Amino acid sequence: MKYSIIFSVLFVISTITTNINAQTTQQEQATSENDHRRNDTERQSENPKENLTPEQKAQKQADHLQKKLGLSEEQKMKVYDLNLARVTQSKALRDKNKVSINKQGSKEEIQKIRTDYDKGLTSILNDDQQKIWTQMKVDAKAKKDARHAQKGSNSKKPAEKNTTADEDLDNLDAE
Repeated sequence: MKYSIIFSVLFVISTITTNINAQTTQQEQATSENDHRRNDTERQSENPKENLTPEQKAQKQADHLQKKLGLSEEQKMKVYDLNLARVTQSKALRDKNKVSINKQGSKEEIQKIRTDYDKGLTSILNDDQQKIWTQMKVDAKAKKDARHAQKGSNSKKPAEKNTTADEDLDNLDAE
């Protein structure tokens, strides 16, 4: 009888301890999930480029070029339309490439989007603005090459990196 009482008390204590541990684990998991969600939200707010609509991207790029190149309002509207077409085409190509594995075809399409954009922008800009635009492209390429060289020297991988179509499109949107 004495042993059965002791056994019952030990059983109750172990059951209570198990329940407390389970609750603590659930609370830790919930806290961890909340932290993860908060970190995702913080990352999104740090990089607002991911949340912009094509219209917002085009407007932001037109504003940037107006500031850098001194565009008139008429030029800015034309640049906005050109940017909107480019961003829309890039997004469509990026969506298509999510299901396709034809990298060569997508590289050609990316190049076509870039050349069409450059031709359109060149037709909008005056001579002085074209010189500034050309210098901006040269500076951006040098900065990109320096980043790639830095990445190559920091890792054991070679400095040359094959970019995917999505990275090319992201670079295109950043220009």
